[in-house]
Amino acid sequence: MTVEVCVKAAAGAPDTLGDCPFSQRVLLTLEEKKVPYEMKLVDLGNKPEWFLKISPEGKVPVFNSGDDKWIADSDVITQVIEEKFPTPSLVTPPEYASVGSKIFPSFVKFLKSKDASDGSEKALLDELQALDEHLKAHCSCAIPQFSPVRRHWVPTSTGRMYQLLILTWGRSSSTSKSHWSISKAGRSQKT
Repeated sequence: MTVEVCVKAAAGAPDTLGDCPFSQRVLLTLEEKKVPYEMKLVDLGNKPEWFLKISPEGKVPVFNSGDDKWIADSDVITQVIEEKFPTPSLVTPPEYASVGSKIFPSFVKFLKSKDASDGSEKALLDELQALDEHLKAHCSCAIPQFSPVRRHWVPTSTGRMYQLLILTWGRSSSTSKSHWSISKAGRSQKT
């Protein structure tokens, strides 16, 4: 039984894994479970005919657990992987399923806010604090705590901790306005 997964190739580099988070989620699940698989990189700008036969909509990822049935949708794929390869279990316990779920909406509200007194800053900080407290209480991994840079980690549906964002909090002394800068892989951009 050969497990196969078709994922996005990098634009302009057909032999390199692309930037599709859905494909990466499936690959991370297979890696965490140590399931041997054959990865097929697909150039989404020039989809081959064989790929369109197994994925008529032309979407990635698509997965075949060895039974010649191709499955689309990373949620469905990761569930199938969990069922067929249950060890180690990567299922997030139900009591932790909502941890961190309000951070992104709070962050968006804060970014869009034009009124410094509307409570969006406090709501976001409260959500980040709640996540920090949860991780301190339930995570055995070392979570670096830097000031003013804070790294925040969230449980994914695979049950493992992955870095979501690096948020830098600061206050401009000249305007007393709050600002965030978001960095990814060491690159920073002001928001």
